[in-house]
Amino acid sequence: MTNPAPSQDYIDALVESIRQADELPHDLLCELLFALIDRFCAKQPPKTGPGRGKTYPDSTILKLDMLIHLTGKHGETEILREAKRHYRQYFDKLPDQSRLWHRIREALPLIERFRRTLRAWLGVDYEELRILDSLPIPVALPNSRPGRGNGFERADGGYCASKKLKYRGFKLGMVITPQGIPDVYELFSARPHDIKLLDDLLGQAHDIIALGDKGFISDPKAEQLLDRQAVVLLTYRRRNQKRQNTPLERWVLGRYRQLIETVFSQLHGHMHLQSTGAKTDLGLIKRVIGIVTAFTLGIVLNVLLGRPLLAIKELFA
Repeated sequence: MTNPAPSQDYIDALVESIRQADELPHDLLCELLFALIDRFCAKQPPKTGPGRGKTYPDSTILKLDMLIHLTGKHGETEILREAKRHYRQYFDKLPDQSRLWHRIREALPLIERFRRTLRAWLGVDYEELRILDSLPIPVALPNSRPGRGNGFERADGGYCASKKLKYRGFKLGMVITPQGIPDVYELFSARPHDIKLLDDLLGQAHDIIALGDKGFISDPKAEQLLDRQAVVLLTYRRRNQKRQNTPLERWVLGRYRQLIETVFSQLHGHMHLQSTGAKTDLGLIKRVIGIVTAFTLGIVLNVLLGRPLLAIKELFA
């Protein structure tokens, strides 16, 4: 439904009403979710130039994409069925499955801008600690049927030592804050060693401490990050290495590093990050951008409502 930008007073009133309820009121939560999206979309520059206007406004497409992942659905077909049953009053009209797929693809830059707006609102840049890791995203396993994953041009063979998993596909590199908020993420083919992901994941970082697992051990790279960017890269050391972790390093790693495993567990367990159903590189990229953005949006909702930040599944379960 195309609406003017909701006022901050309206959003504050919704937040207060939800906070006072004994249980999460689904209707008010939907109104809050859609108000945040409407407010963001209203601030975007209008389309100019020749051609007819969009049949479905960007706000409609963004709402449906966020609902796919926040509700744990597997794709456009499922969310359109769900929208017709439970969210119809919030939309003037709904696209069909094919049109929604193409409109989400066209809206990827908008979706990423939305994520960065949420990230800025959460104050990520003021955090001095980061946790990084990679997550395998298989498109085919050794026991998969012949031809599975053939639609992916950039997929490659890889091995995840922590899971003892040999697969063909991709890996998601991610950097989060100590609260579990996604900061930087990149999609790589499965083959590169995690050390080679550091330039992409920490290339824009300055004056922070970054915690990684043993896959990121590289003394030369750690020295380079420290000298050029004032980034302190801490990892667990291998037992056969001459220099071992200090007690303080072990405490910091033990206190914070496991959090990224919790984030990955939610991204897959509720939002199906490792089993998106995508059939092509672009389809996978579309899913990953939507999932990370919806996860960040869920954190924003929890901040507003005074709930545990990572209690995202319960919002629209």
